Amino acid sequence: MRLSRRTNTIILWAISLGLLVGMVITFTPSLRNFGLNAQGNNQGAAALLVNGEQISELEVARLRQNRFFSSVTEGEVAEDLELLMFDTLIQQELLDQAAARVRVSGGEVRDAVDEFRESRGVAGSRNDQAYLNAIRSSGFTDETFRSYLREQLRQDKYRESLTEAVDVSDGEVAAFYETNQQRYQSEERIEARLIVVEDEALADEIRSRVEEGEAFADLAQEYSVERADRGGALGAPEGETEPQPVGRPALPTAVANAAFALRDPGLTEVIPLSGRYYLVSVEQLIPVSVRPFEEVEEEVREDALAAKRAAVVEATLEDLRDQAQITVPEEGLYQFSDQPIARVGDVEIMSTDLVRTVYSDPQIQQILSPDSASLVAQFFKPNVLEQLIERELAYQGASQLDASFIGTRNQVVSSALAYVSREATATDEAVQAYYDANLQRFTIPAVAEVTRVTFDADDQAMAFRDAVLAGTEPATAAEAFSGELIDLGTVREGQLELELDVALFATDGFEALPEGEDEVSDILVLLESIEQDAAENQGEQDVAEGEAEASNEETAEAEEVVTQREIYVVLVANRTPERQQSLEEVRATVDAAVLRTAEQELQDSWLQGLREEITVVNLMAEAARDAASFETTATAETSDAVVFENLEQAQQRSSELTEELRALVGRTDLGEEEQGRLLTLRSDLEEVQEQVAVLSGARGSYTVQEGDTLSAIAAAQYDDSGVWPKILEANSYLIDDEDLIFPGFVLLLPEIGEAEETD
Repeated sequence: MRLSRRTNTIILWAISLGLLVGMVITFTPSLRNFGLNAQGNNQGAAALLVNGEQISELEVARLRQNRFFSSVTEGEVAEDLELLMFDTLIQQELLDQAAARVRVSGGEVRDAVDEFRESRGVAGSRNDQAYLNAIRSSGFTDETFRSYLREQLRQDKYRESLTEAVDVSDGEVAAFYETNQQRYQSEERIEARLIVVEDEALADEIRSRVEEGEAFADLAQEYSVERADRGGALGAPEGETEPQPVGRPALPTAVANAAFALRDPGLTEVIPLSGRYYLVSVEQLIPVSVRPFEEVEEEVREDALAAKRAAVVEATLEDLRDQAQITVPEEGLYQFSDQPIARVGDVEIMSTDLVRTVYSDPQIQQILSPDSASLVAQFFKPNVLEQLIERELAYQGASQLDASFIGTRNQVVSSALAYVSREATATDEAVQAYYDANLQRFTIPAVAEVTRVTFDADDQAMAFRDAVLAGTEPATAAEAFSGELIDLGTVREGQLELELDVALFATDGFEALPEGEDEVSDILVLLESIEQDAAENQGEQDVAEGEAEASNEETAEAEEVVTQREIYVVLVANRTPERQQSLEEVRATVDAAVLRTAEQELQDSWLQGLREEITVVNLMAEAARDAASFETTATAETSDAVVFENLEQAQQRSSELTEELRALVGRTDLGEEEQGRLLTLRSDLEEVQEQVAVLSGARGSYTVQEGDTLSAIAAAQYDDSGVWPKILEANSYLIDDEDLIFPGFVLLLPEIGEAEETD
């Protein structure tokens, strides 16, 4: 059976200039040939021997010049990067050796070059120089680029040869469908009719007439500017008037949100959007469901075959690595040692498995620097290792389930986790509880379109205000009464100075203008600071006091004197108050979050059961504990450790770190140094909160994750969501409102007695 273009992910390859650069960062094959002169492996002394074939010191030196591999040069992370660099070269050499007998013709290389040139818009002889410029920017000449493409084609043909004879049986296809049903779900759909008009009053009138019993389809035919010929029926082809099931993309987002929020047959409110007014009559909601096997059989067959072929390729490459003879010359410059760092049953997780996973993470690649290296080593690596352990547990546990799984290790793990959580549901009670606990997430903050007009005198401000209330344009009135007009644009609460902020968002001191939706504020009296030259000010004082000369000492103490004067400010604003989205509006989001939580609980329970059956040894964690114990003992014997003297000191430091962290996590424009600082802050805060826990006798600490709420944390940590106020109280030195937590926030977990939990 031949794979379709959609699923042929194993043997297809893509060539673009951006991908070539990305290969260096993501460690895909051909790193050794990147920008080199295709001289083979005879490039000086051997750094490593792989099945007797050398990886030269020159190749290592060239790869080390890559910015990523040289981003950290000292410490544990530098050692990780060297290990990863050698692992990358070894994997490449093994693939080269395996594919060595595969023949690639000159014609195939020419076709590949032509395809690349066409994709980049540099096809044809007239574009030869543009083509050369394009590949030169990535370090290639035409010769080395063709050599690179030859190796890519050779490796792709080798992979294809591994899977040519692979096929799937009907039983395997059926099993793949059963264990991957989340892939074949239909989207939530509605059968509905739509009316679109360009007048709000007409839209309101139509809605009232529908509620009084008039047929929606008849009104759509009479008034709608869209689909009138079909009675407003969504999904209906031309010439038909019965609605067909449609998904969210059939409607503008705001309209779809309102229609799908109904959950049952009904009529939406009038929805204003881009100068038009929408009204939707939902006749039926068709919930998410698994599409019948008969409907998706061919799609499932393709997916199952792709997964099975990917598993064959993965197993072959793993076998190549397991059987490889890797030696380091005694007189060589480098060392290579790939040690086990964890055991799950009889399976060892190796150091290379960990560094490959950690440093292929785009987030790590982006922030990796000497400043962030300690956090990567102390925080990210242990967390990733735990994930690898759980992945291996799930892979081994999959064989115990009453289902068959096909695919790579990751595909089997993903399918097994989905299978054990297939019974998860989002109950109405859980949905309501999640919504109630996360009201802040579903609150649309108040905003205002604001123009500020400033006057020197109260009577000017009063005259301006009277003029705009009488219908004069604000700009015209400001000019007439010598006001300074500044358009502040869209502002949110907390962005302006306190007096203006309070006036806009905490008072009703506004009057509506005669036309439009703008309002004008009362006159606000503010103090404005004025800086005056010190010498000038001193001279004025001298004249007033009749002094002969100013004191040189007094003149030197200050170059400027700050005074204040009253100014009069009037705001013209279009204010949109804070609005709480109803559960119906956000039902889809809440359902998804609750369902994911329910799935996670089932998956965690399954993994915990596997831990009780399968022996897990985290060698890296044990080594770290031994090292920490030794360091603690040595420190106690040889020096005075710096620790907090009391609980108040620790809490104060924790509060300082939390506020700094809060300021950074809310930003999307962090530079590299700030990203490193963010990672350091998270680590420091966890350490300080652990000390707070010890000093206060608390149970421990917990780092808030995306989507967490205090009630959800209480349920997970204490099996009782109702004790969340106890957590809030224990963290009163950091927050006074449950909605102030954020991802990365480190909560103190208090000891809560049985009596307290049941209150």
